[in-house]
This record gives sequence, structure tokens and C-alpha cells, in this order.
Amino acid sequence: MSVPEFSGSSNDAAQQVLDEGVIQGLRELGGEDDPGLLVELIDIYLADAPKRMQEIEVALASNDWKLLERAAHTLKSASANIGALGLSAICKELEAKARVCDTQVCSSLFHSSAACLSRVQSALLELRA
Repeated sequence: MSVPEFSGSSNDAAQQVLDEGVIQGLRELGGEDDPGLLVELIDIYLADAPKRMQEIEVALASNDWKLLERAAHTLKSASANIGALGLSAICKELEAKARVCDTQVCSSLFHSSAACLSRVQSALLELRA
């Protein structure tokens, strides 16, 4: 799976990496009663996503296919919920390939997901600022 290349302003990067519809929905969810909800959700994601990526890396190194499948599933769902749909799609494929123990494809998808997570983290930090 390819991840969109970035060219342009940093705001363009956030829009390419994060789905604006999901972000807007999260803003509306907090509404006037809880305007800090989006920031709170971003903070939770930024704290948790690297842990899931670490689990994926450890699972790949030890051929722990169940851990790999579970960590990819968790990161897939969390990424979709925060609007990182590209990363979610990579994790979905990683989860499926973990079920069939495809080491080579899983390794490649891990590297793609790590690079994509880096872009997602940057976009979320910018959005949070």
C-alpha cells in the first residue's frame, strides 16, 4: 500500500494524513460542553500508538503471530477513530497477513506503518497546537 507523498504547507500535510471529516466529527462530539475533547483524544492516541507499534515490532522479531494480529488490530481501530485512515488501512492489511503468518509482507507493512505513524504523529501534534 502506498502512502500519499507530501508536498506543500504543513497544513496540507495534516489534511493528507488525517481525514478532516473524522476530525470535524471529533470536534463536534466535544461541542461547547467539552471543547478539549479532541486534544484529549489526540493525547491518548499519541501515548498509545507507539506502544502498539513496539508490540508489532516485538511480535515480528519473535514470530508471535497472535500478538502481531492483536496489536495491528488495535492500532488499526485507534487510527481510524482519530482520522488516520491511511495508517488504519495499512494496519488492516498487516492484521490480515499476520493471520496467515506472512513474514516478508508483514515486515514490509511494519516499515510502511512506522513511516506513516510518524507522519500521523506530526499532523496530530500540529492539530493539537
